[in-house]
Amino acid sequence: MRMKHLGLAAVLFGTSVAVTSSAIGTERAHAATTPTYLTIDLATGGSIGKIGIEYDRPARDPWGGYDDTVHWTDAGEIFEANHELGPTFLQPRGVVAGVPIDPSSTWVRLEAYPRNTRSCPLTDWESYWQSDCYWSNYSMSNDYFGGFHMWVHPDENQDWPDIGRLDVPHISDDKGAFFAEGSIISPDPVDDGRLRIDVFQIDCYFTEVCIHPPTTSTGLTYGSFASGRSTGDAWTMGVSWPGRYMLVIEDTVTRAKIQALTDVTADSVPSIDLGVPCFGFLTCVTVSGPTAPDAQLSTFHPTPPTRILDTRTGLGIPNGPVRAGDGSIDTTNDDLRTDEELNHEFVVTGVAGVPTTGVSAVLLNVTAVAPVGSGYISIGPRPQGSGDIFDDQNSYGDWPTSSNLNVVSGESVPNMVLARVGAGGRVRLHVRGTTTHIIADVAGWFGYSQDDIGAAGYEGVTPVRAYDSRGDSRGRFGPRETRSIVLNERFGIPDDAESVVLNLTAVNPQGKGYVTASPSGSSTPNASNLNLIPGETRPNLAVVSLGADRSIDLTSFAYDGESTTHLIVDVFGYYSTQSTARSVAPAPFRVLDTRSGLGTTASPFTPSERRRLTIAGAGRVPRGATAVYLNITVVAPTAPGYLTAAPAGAEMPYVSNVNWAAGDTNPNMAVIPLGVDGSIDIEVSMQLGGSGTADVLVDVLGWVTDNQ
Repeated sequence: MRMKHLGLAAVLFGTSVAVTSSAIGTERAHAATTPTYLTIDLATGGSIGKIGIEYDRPARDPWGGYDDTVHWTDAGEIFEANHELGPTFLQPRGVVAGVPIDPSSTWVRLEAYPRNTRSCPLTDWESYWQSDCYWSNYSMSNDYFGGFHMWVHPDENQDWPDIGRLDVPHISDDKGAFFAEGSIISPDPVDDGRLRIDVFQIDCYFTEVCIHPPTTSTGLTYGSFASGRSTGDAWTMGVSWPGRYMLVIEDTVTRAKIQALTDVTADSVPSIDLGVPCFGFLTCVTVSGPTAPDAQLSTFHPTPPTRILDTRTGLGIPNGPVRAGDGSIDTTNDDLRTDEELNHEFVVTGVAGVPTTGVSAVLLNVTAVAPVGSGYISIGPRPQGSGDIFDDQNSYGDWPTSSNLNVVSGESVPNMVLARVGAGGRVRLHVRGTTTHIIADVAGWFGYSQDDIGAAGYEGVTPVRAYDSRGDSRGRFGPRETRSIVLNERFGIPDDAESVVLNLTAVNPQGKGYVTASPSGSSTPNASNLNLIPGETRPNLAVVSLGADRSIDLTSFAYDGESTTHLIVDVFGYYSTQSTARSVAPAPFRVLDTRSGLGTTASPFTPSERRRLTIAGAGRVPRGATAVYLNITVVAPTAPGYLTAAPAGAEMPYVSNVNWAAGDTNPNMAVIPLGVDGSIDIEVSMQLGGSGTADVLVDVLGWVTDNQ
C-alpha cells in the first residue's frame, strides 16, 4: 500500500486536519516570544473578519484554539487581538505589520473567517467592531464572503516568504466563487447542528484532473475554507471556489466521523447521505466512531429490468472481464492500481431509475458469462476506508465469508443478489479462482428517505407452485415463445401487490439460451433471469412487477434457434405499498456451513434429511424479523436432487429453491418467511433409496421486519 505523492503541503495538510478541528476551543500555554510578521496584502472585497494562526510552537493566545489570532478590516488592515482580555473575539488592540508568527516555527497555517454578513449589514470597521454584529461569530451561512486557508513554510535558508496578495472568496470575484449548499439525506429528522463540518480546498494528484486552487501574487497556494454546523436537512460550505475539497464530517448523533475527498462546483454540490458508507462519498476514511452506518429500514421500489453492467461491451466496467481478486494490488504503478480498482466495482445508484441518494440496497440479477475456470464470486458494498485518505488502497481489507455465484469453466450462471450500496454508490466484486465476464440487471432498489414515495413492503406467502409446463398441454417452451402466467389470490397474491417474488426453474433444456420474466403487456426487456445449459435443471430467484391482468410474461430465447425447455414458477411472496414491513440489507454474513459445523452439525445432508436453522434472535438478525433474504449454496453433492427451505414448523411445501446434478456446486437466492423461534427448515431431496450427500451453505443478505 502506498500514499500517492501529493506534494509536501497536501501531505502535511492531510495529517493535520484532526489537529485543526480538535484544537478549536482548547487552551494552550502562553509563550513570551517576539513574533515575526508575514507580509500579506489581503484583498478583502469589503469583508471584515479574523485569521486563526497555528504553528508548531507554544501558543501566544491562552483563550482560543489557535496559537494567535488577528482581525482584518474592510480596507485590509491587520489588527492584533487583545489577548489579555479573554477570547479572541474581543476588542482588537491595534494595527500590526502583518500576520504574526513564532520565528522558530517550521510551518504556519492560516484559517480565515469572515464575519457574518447574512444577518449583519456591511459597514466600516470602526463602527462594526463596536456594534452587536461584531460579537456575532463567523457563520458558514454567510452568503457573500467565504474563508480561506493556507500553509506557509520557510525556504531552505529558513527565511519566511512574502505571502503577497490574496483574495477573500466573494460572490463577485474572478475565481468563480459561489454559495455552496447541499442536502442531507437521513432516515430520521435532522436537527439543527447535527453535523459538524470542516472543508478545505486542496490540489489534486498530478495525474488527475481537477480545478486547481488559487495562488497568491508570490506563487503560494491557498484555498477556500469553512467550518461550522448543519442547519436542518441542509449543509453548506459557505462561499467557496470550485475545486477539490477535503471534508471532515462528524455526525453528533451516531458519533461517526469521516474524512472525505470530493470535487465541488456551483453545479455539483454533493449530498451528505447519512445512511450509507462514507456518507455517500467515494473516497473517505473513518476518523473515529463506527466504520459504517447501520443498515437502514427500507422499502422496495421495483424497476423495469435494466442492464447496468456488461463487461463484454464495457457497460459499467470498462476494462474487460473481471479478473481474480477484489481490486487491490501490490504495486507502485498508479495506472495499474486505477485499472484494477475499475475492474472490480461498478455504480448502482443514479442509473436505470435508481436515485443517487437515499438508497440502501439494490436487487440485481448477476450472471457470470463464460468463466475461464472454476471459482466463486462475492458481491458486497464498497466499504469505508481506514488510515490514510491519500492511499488509494485504504478501502481494502478482509472480505465477508460469503458467496453469491459459483462458477465452472465455460458455463454461464445467474443468481439474484441483494447488494447493500457502498461508498460512492458502488458495489464491489471479489472473484476467486477465475476470470469471467459479468452481467448485472437491476430489478429494483430499497430506499429509506423520509419522503419515500411509492414505497412497498415485503409480505411472504406459503410457498406454492404456480406453474409447471410439464403439466401444460403446450409442453416445452419453444424458441422466442412467450406465455402469460396469472398470479392472483389463488397463490396468495392480493390485489394490492405490485411485484411478486418467484423462483424460476428451467428443467432439462435441450440447448443454450436464456429466459426473461417481465410484466405482461410490456415489451420484453434486454435482460435475463435464467440461463439455459443443455441437460441441467437450474433455478433462479426473480422479482417481477405484475402487468396486465395481474400477470407476468415468461419468454424463452435459444441461441441455436431450436432449443426448448420446461419452466417452473414457484411463488414465495410479494411487495405491496399497503404493507408496513421494512427490509434491512447489511453486508452479507454466513450462518450455516455443514462442512465446518457453523449453525449445524459438521456433516452433509443425507437424502430426505431435514434440519432446523434458527436465524432471528441468534445473532445479527433481530428477534422481530419476519422473513430473511438468503443465499443458499449446495456444495459438491454426490447425487442429483433439490433443496427446499420453508418457515419452521410448517408443512414442507412442494416447491424447490436449489436444484443440482451430481458434483455441481449451485447457489440460489431465496426470501423465506421465518417460522417458530425465528427459524427455517431446510430439507434435501435426492434419489429415493440413494446414498447421496450434499453440503449446504447459507448466507444472510438481509431481513424483513414489521418493527417501525
